[in-house]
Amino acid sequence: MADQKITALTALTSPTTDDLTVVVDDPSGTPITKKLTLANLLTLFVSNVVVQVLTSASATYTPTALMKKALVIAVGPGGNGADITNIDEASGGGGGGGTVIKLFTAADVGASKPYTVGQTSGNNTTWNTSTLVANSGSNGSATGNTSTVGVQAAGGAGGAASGGDLNIPGEPGGRGIVYSTTHGSGGKGGSSVLGNGGAANGSDAAGSAGTAYGGGGSGCHTSADVNRTGGAGAAGVIYVIEFLD
Repeated sequence: MADQKITALTALTSPTTDDLTVVVDDPSGTPITKKLTLANLLTLFVSNVVVQVLTSASATYTPTALMKKALVIAVGPGGNGADITNIDEASGGGGGGGTVIKLFTAADVGASKPYTVGQTSGNNTTWNTSTLVANSGSNGSATGNTSTVGVQAAGGAGGAASGGDLNIPGEPGGRGIVYSTTHGSGGKGGSSVLGNGGAANGSDAAGSAGTAYGGGGSGCHTSADVNRTGGAGAAGVIYVIEFLD
């Protein structure tokens, strides 16, 4: 018996449906009751996610039925680029809004939660009053009346954030600069996680608005005794990704 060898094996080339114990991608039409296709698995995952985008200045969030967990992303509004009123002047851009991100369970949220979305500079975005706070970016400053080369005006600070699993400050606004007796530039607006700041403009130009959500407005420049307006910061937002049972 020690010298005998197994010389033939029969391959199992036609497994029964009951052999399909794993999730497989099988378009051959065999019974779906015994397996899941990858397409069906993806459909299951996607159909169990709901998104709520909250933009009202002040309201109440009510979770979707069967919500199990909710990922809350809150963004504060951007700061404004400073206005200027003198013969020769430049201004800095507003800071980007802060961003706070936190995962909550259904028990954490309960039946509802109050929220506030900052619409303009200086008004913060909050969740459940103070559980999550995404601060507004600060406004830029101005040089004052000067044609002195190299004088700069500071941009606004980026908004802070608190209470989250991630607390991400906004980008500071860029500096306004006087280049010569006739040329200068307003500072770029600071960006948030979800919105770019307004672009920096050149000589004798108004500022540009920040983009949604939370981008700061850019600064401005004048050398022709014309008042210029800094760009407005963009409103904040609360973005809720709900995972259902």
